[in-house]
Amino acid sequence: MTPERYELSLAVTDLLAAGLPVTAHVREPDGWRVITVDHLDQGFLGATLDSRQAAIDELFVALPGTRVHGRDFVGAALAGGAHALTDRAPATVWGPAPGVVLETPEPLAALTILSACWRGRMPVRVAGVTGSNGKTTTKDLLAAALAGAGLVHATRGNLNSAQGVPLSLLELRREHRLAVIEMGASDVGHIANRCRIVCPEVGIITNAADAHLEEFGSLDRIIEGKGELVAALPAHGTAILNADSPGFAAWCERTPARVVSWGQDVGDHRWQWRPGDQAAPGTLSLDGAPWTVPVPGRHNGANLVAAILAARALGLDDITIAEGLATFRPSPHRAHLRRLGGRLVLDDAYNANPAGMEAAASMLCDLPGGRAVAVLGHMAELGDDTDQLHEDCGRALSALPLDLLITTGPAAAPLARGFTAGGGAVVTCPGCEAAAAAVADATTAGDRILIKGSRSAGTERVIAILQNDHDWTEVSA
Repeated sequence: MTPERYELSLAVTDLLAAGLPVTAHVREPDGWRVITVDHLDQGFLGATLDSRQAAIDELFVALPGTRVHGRDFVGAALAGGAHALTDRAPATVWGPAPGVVLETPEPLAALTILSACWRGRMPVRVAGVTGSNGKTTTKDLLAAALAGAGLVHATRGNLNSAQGVPLSLLELRREHRLAVIEMGASDVGHIANRCRIVCPEVGIITNAADAHLEEFGSLDRIIEGKGELVAALPAHGTAILNADSPGFAAWCERTPARVVSWGQDVGDHRWQWRPGDQAAPGTLSLDGAPWTVPVPGRHNGANLVAAILAARALGLDDITIAEGLATFRPSPHRAHLRRLGGRLVLDDAYNANPAGMEAAASMLCDLPGGRAVAVLGHMAELGDDTDQLHEDCGRALSALPLDLLITTGPAAAPLARGFTAGGGAVVTCPGCEAAAAAVADATTAGDRILIKGSRSAGTERVIAILQNDHDWTEVSA
């Protein structure tokens, strides 16, 4: 089957219809010239923000970065066979490669418009997922659960931002029956903006917790922002809500959709979780029925509940859901169990906030094995109370049966301080290299190790250093 492409002539028409100026340029033997819609016979198969990853017939969207601007790499994208969307036309740097350049004053707005138009043409039922913790794993679990019902599209990794959600929508194809779109936010209004282009029928809010406080400012505003997902649902839709989470009552009041809730002692559906007896998943009891949790940790039992209830809301039966879950594969650095150098390593390095840090440490302690060692970096975007929140988290972690905490980087010092105040043993390290060395010195085969921190902490490098510098080979977990 020939992949569906978004015709550039239609893209230009869609942008103009939305009121956004756009000019198409095409390369001719004597240079670049403006071309009319009638003469545009090319199309694109998806979009990217990285010129290095731009494939043939993709659309490279040139946006400003922290150090460079994407417009400087239009020529490289064109040379790779892509087309480009950029904010101005320095044609002298576009080079001689064939391709089409769409010039518009607002490339991000153009990307958003194009994704909304494309999504509107796709006959797909969409589930949206948000929450302070667990949204990527819940998205992955739901995508797997739906797989038995036909071709499913899901957000790759965590492309859940103002840029990532449009990229995900442009990957939709007509053969997709269902889609799962993850939506993140760092302020009130962000989820509402995502929902205007996603148009979800089912919405999951995993929870509300202290995350992105630097932008949101308070837990109340986090609850408000996450609630925008269920507020945007249609009356015939379904809101899948965590009755144990702060904000549950407010979310119920905001949504016009049917509410399906879950909780351990409250809610429409009751669940319990118990750890497995091997270095592997636990078991979930949902309304008395057993389910295998394909990733370790009590909080992932909750994520699985949300996924099962959402799949049911989209019309799947439990047999089909279970068959799909058997295909589950987690996104990188999210509750990924690995065996390195004879140790059991829980790679949860993608991101961190206080609730997520405590959940991951509990997950480690539930795993069978020798000493439990947590290697933790700092938690970013916690606002003015960041030191106190780190210290409080460290004290909470000290109440768990952790044998040792190894912190990496100076920003994690309050975490170590709280852990020490609670009576725990700590090794503080200036960076990932020293942390890896400390792990190698402090552990032996059979021990359990957690790796976690915010993206800016880069704690996933500890794993790479252990493999490269300490010769820790990896075997199947």
